[in-house]
Amino acid sequence: METVFPLYYFGNVGYWKTIIVEQGLSFATQRTIPKKSYANRTVILMANGIQTLTVPLIGGRGSHTPYQELEISYAENWMAKHKMALQSAYAKSPYYEYYMPYFELILNTKHSRLAGLNAALFTEMARVLKMKVEWKESERLPSINFIPNHFNTKLSEYPQVFRYKFPFHPDLSILDLLFCIGPQANRYLKT
Repeated sequence: METVFPLYYFGNVGYWKTIIVEQGLSFATQRTIPKKSYANRTVILMANGIQTLTVPLIGGRGSHTPYQELEISYAENWMAKHKMALQSAYAKSPYYEYYMPYFELILNTKHSRLAGLNAALFTEMARVLKMKVEWKESERLPSINFIPNHFNTKLSEYPQVFRYKFPFHPDLSILDLLFCIGPQANRYLKT
């Protein structure tokens, strides 16, 4: 039986570590988003600690709206806030300037639906990580829900931006791994 994954806003390291070994992927886009889902949020480490970046939704996550119909709210300029937070957290990382422009293009596009934004981010992240994946939508519920630090995936330490200020945080956004170790991210995820 195939594994059905949720389609997340960037996704955390454990999520990508599991996805990288899959051949064909199915994403649950026909169902509503469960509570504690990371479909519209990602976690980064900033100078003051952990911060969650959230994509605001019209009607919120508990609206019983199917995932592919969830509309993104542009009542506030969340894209600028996310880009500023990412710059503040990762501008001193070795690979931020190289990889951020790829994602900035997607964040600057006003996607009307969360599924479109997340699909664009997933496709670009897979390309940047040099993953050759094909995926399809599924009507089934996700087989796995990836909540950072609540998934049984052993994650090795890698040098994080604020390593001298905080202990290692193992399951942040995939952006943390990518901006910190760059092209080595693919190898890290496979080990």
